[in-house]
Amino acid sequence: MSSSLYTFPISHFSEKARWGLDLANYPYELKPLVPGEHIKTLKPLVNDLYVPVLETDTGVIQGSGNILDLVEEKAFGHKATPEEKLMEEKVDIQVGKSLQTFLYHFILDYPELVGKLFLLNPVSLSDTVAPPEHYDLIALSLKRRYKITPKNLEVVKQSLDEGSKELLEIYKSRKFFNGNSFGRVDLTVASLMGMLAEPKDSPAYPWFASVQMPEAFLTWRKELGLEFLFERIREFYKEFRTQSK
Repeated sequence: MSSSLYTFPISHFSEKARWGLDLANYPYELKPLVPGEHIKTLKPLVNDLYVPVLETDTGVIQGSGNILDLVEEKAFGHKATPEEKLMEEKVDIQVGKSLQTFLYHFILDYPELVGKLFLLNPVSLSDTVAPPEHYDLIALSLKRRYKITPKNLEVVKQSLDEGSKELLEIYKSRKFFNGNSFGRVDLTVASLMGMLAEPKDSPAYPWFASVQMPEAFLTWRKELGLEFLFERIREFYKEFRTQSK
């Protein structure tokens, strides 16, 4: 049977795994899930209920980094160096996890906006969508999972600032992290920061294009001062993001 990749449509870690599989021409069936409703689907498969999850003939692989391990040689032509692996893990934490916290911090006060982003299929900007069922419970759960408190937001802000400034310096000096070709770090940076760079070649783009993000989010994104990095990410998507699904 074909492998199954369980994702959330707007999840940047799901995109990281999906891009790697597509780059490697790995056969899989895409199975997008609705946050909250994903619990009943994932519970028989994994203990910790987060995506991405790849169900294969030989077992279940959870987490974008573990899924990339499966296909990295086919996707990139070589195994990652210890330096690349270390930087990938750093980007996962400083950028990927930080952006999860910030995204929900900015959107949870807008139930209809969240309703649109949680849909399995994107709608247009002019469409109106009801909030997800049991929204108060979902919002509370997300605030707890991503530790959305004033104190933690300060910690996360510092982590994101440090990580993004380091990446900015790296990509100002060379196109690819490893200096030679598109690799794991480049894919990780591009997929995890895609919600900020908004590349039109991203599978999640139609969802983000269907909403008007809060003014506070737009101001915050501009004040990050990362437009150079966003442009590099758009280039990566244009050059390397082939979609099989």
